[in-house]
Parts: sequence; C-alpha cells; structure tokens
Amino acid sequence: MPFRSESKMKILTFLILCFASVALAEDFKAIDGKEYKSVKVSRVEPDGIVLKSKSGIAKVYFTELPKEVQEHFHYDATNAAAYSTEQAASQVAFQTQQTELQRKLAEEKNRYWIGQAPAKNQQDKAAAPTAVVASRGQEVEVISHGAAVDITKHLALGSVTVVDFYADWCGPCKQLSPSLEQMARTDPEVALRKIDIVNWKTPVVRQYNIHSVPQVNIYNRTGRLIGTVVGTDVGDIKRYVAQAKTGG
Repeated sequence: MPFRSESKMKILTFLILCFASVALAEDFKAIDGKEYKSVKVSRVEPDGIVLKSKSGIAKVYFTELPKEVQEHFHYDATNAAAYSTEQAASQVAFQTQQTELQRKLAEEKNRYWIGQAPAKNQQDKAAAPTAVVASRGQEVEVISHGAAVDITKHLALGSVTVVDFYADWCGPCKQLSPSLEQMARTDPEVALRKIDIVNWKTPVVRQYNIHSVPQVNIYNRTGRLIGTVVGTDVGDIKRYVAQAKTGG
C-alpha cells in the first residue's frame, strides 16, 4: 500500500503544479499533424490534457504531443503510468459492479415471469439502459454506459440509425441532444441510439477510438456507416441522414 499512497501523492502534486498552466485559449498540434485550434485546456491529467472548444470536448494524450508541450505541462511518464493503472483498476471495479447488478436484475425479472416475485419497476428503470418510445418516431435507447457494445446489434434495420456518443459532463453534448431526440420523435424513419462514454478510459472509448464528444455516426437502412460528425453541427447530421435514407 505505501507504493499506491506515494503514487497518489505524486499525481496530486502533479495536478496542483499543472493548475496554473491551464490556458484560456491555445493552439495545439499533435505529432501526427492533427491540429486543435483556439481550444481551452479544461483539465490537465497526468497522462494528457482535456481540450474544450465550441464543437466539443477532446482528450489528447501527452504521448501524442511534442516534447515541448509535454514539458510545459510537466509530463512525467512514471506518474502517467501510475495514473493510468489506477484509472483502469477503477474502471474494472465499476464494470464488475455493473455486471453483478445486471445479473441480479435478470434473475429478478426471471422470477417475475415465472410468478415467483414481483418486478421492482423503479429499480429496473434506474439501472437498465434507458429506452423511450417516441410518439411518432422510432425508439430512443441508451445502449451503453461505458461498456463495450456491438452497435450492429442495435441498428434499426430498414430505418436510418443515428448513434450519439456523449457524456453527462459534456456541455456541447447537452446542447446537441435535444435536436437528435426531436429528430427521432418526429421522423418515423430515424432511430436514435445513445452511448454514454462515461469517461475517457472506458472500454467503449477504446473500442471505437473516441477522442472527442459529441460524436454522431449515421447508418443507412442496411446498416452501413454513411458518415460521422464530430461536434454539434446539426446541419451536417441532417445531410447524412437524408443521404442514408436514399441508400447512401
């Protein structure tokens, strides 16, 4: 345990030192040439920086940034590795807890259907993936809260499926969400599936290589990916939806 305590102290010291380094607005260029223009550093973590812009929120890892940027934010590979290990362990514990909860809920529902016990509706609604049937359109469903998920199993074949990667702490995501839900409510040809990434370390983030939210994927009636929109441009999303309706 002394090692873990020492690691936590180093991480805490790192965060305190970096607090003053958070800028109001900066430009960053990654090693691979990708540019982040006029972004704010909303948070500095031992393994990377979280950037906020008008179009969304993205995390860029220090290993993707030039050495001078690493030095500016006091990047330390040892601290970063310890931080990543702790984050991974926390995520594993969370996923284990969620899996056990889902197992118990499944057992409870099974008992209900065979007449052994009543289902606890309120608990089911709180723990199970959110599903709302729109008045005119398709079902709006949250298909993951950080866990890995096979999107193809949740596509509304025969209709256009819009998949929204979001997070509760993401302001631009909250700005975009009502427009997507309105689209699903009013258009019977459009189904909305939502994926809560929870944080940047979850399995679904690694599975789909998510670096910025909101991210919206649009699939046509046969399940083929037609386009991806990173940010809050509803116009681009609607253009892809129109294209997906005609087959892409």
